[in-house]
Amino acid sequence: MVTAEPRIFIIDDSADYRALLSHHVTTRWPDAVVRGYDPVFSGRLPDSFSGAGNDLILLGHPAGGEDALDWLRQFRQVPGFPPVVLIGNGEERQIVAAMKAGAAEYLSKARLNHARLIELLEQVLGGDEELADLAQAGLPSLKGHAIREQLSGSDVSSVYLTTEESTGRAAVLKVLRQMPDSGNEVAFERFLQEYELIAKLKHPSIVEIYDLGIADDHAYIAMEYCSQGSLKRRIAAGMNPDLAFYYMRQIADALGELHRIGITHRDLKPTNVMFRDDGTLVLIDFGLAKQAQLRAEITGTGEIFGTPYYMSPEQGHADQVDQRGDIYSLGVIFFEMLTGEKPFDAETPMAMIIRHRHAPVPRLPPELARYQPAIDRMLAKNPDERFQSVEELLEWIPDNDSGASAARA
Repeated sequence: MVTAEPRIFIIDDSADYRALLSHHVTTRWPDAVVRGYDPVFSGRLPDSFSGAGNDLILLGHPAGGEDALDWLRQFRQVPGFPPVVLIGNGEERQIVAAMKAGAAEYLSKARLNHARLIELLEQVLGGDEELADLAQAGLPSLKGHAIREQLSGSDVSSVYLTTEESTGRAAVLKVLRQMPDSGNEVAFERFLQEYELIAKLKHPSIVEIYDLGIADDHAYIAMEYCSQGSLKRRIAAGMNPDLAFYYMRQIADALGELHRIGITHRDLKPTNVMFRDDGTLVLIDFGLAKQAQLRAEITGTGEIFGTPYYMSPEQGHADQVDQRGDIYSLGVIFFEMLTGEKPFDAETPMAMIIRHRHAPVPRLPPELARYQPAIDRMLAKNPDERFQSVEELLEWIPDNDSGASAARA
């Protein structure tokens, strides 16, 4: 939970932009302590600047007419320096460089709005406290893995960055927080069987599984570490249509491999699409939510489990879900990559489910109209009116080499 009085230090060449960011922050947290720094007038901060007394740094590019990445690298060399959010030009090369240099998050100035900024700040500011709470739950005894830090956690699982003691390589360890209760063993067994199948796959866009098993009544999965963050960050930073199209095809190709061996992802969303150090895209978390009993069902309190922004209409209504549900979720992600906005929004999960079922498929702006036919098919309410397979989708939509060039840039 974020404190009501976050302390935020804003660095940007423009006084107006510093004031705008401060306004966004204090609108959300009226008692926030916000300080601004003018790098044009005051010059570069010294190497001795530790960021002490601040919960977060907002660093605008350029900074004092210089590349803000140089400032970021200087800050991250200081032990205990607070997290830094870089606000830049939105170019893919800068996004990747910022993540490599240690930015906690990245935002594009051109795509920044109040909701996006506050959502991101809440995630960054709330991270340390959430991890501290999760750490109190204790860790299972996992031989062969030296835990370096906790990356995230939820009611279902905790995720750790580890070092494999036998190889010295970095690995991500996802630990299910509890074994299934009595009566749920069948679903849990299927979860393990599916990951055993996935571990045998060798596909460039599917995460490599190193190991899985049970330890101290915890199930765990060890997989490759993808250091460059998730697709959610890149959507927030903004991307050109060619790159969005290229990523969509990569995700579709990975889904096709899963579908080929009889596995439906079931939980496709931007945070389950990660990037390796070389910038290649990787699909993770295949059906973990469902097998850990986060099924899309309405509870007595009107809440749902799962991620309703990306759920197909049939999944939101607890109907049978097959590979066409994954295609629908991919359509939602594709629309979001193209526009920076989700196709459907609502104030409550239940309202979101209803919109997925009944709201018309939104229209893309005129400059993106060439993608509308694909969006219409992918987001069709009736599964029979969608692409019936990933192969049909990829055959219907030709490849686009310019997106691959943008990804390599």
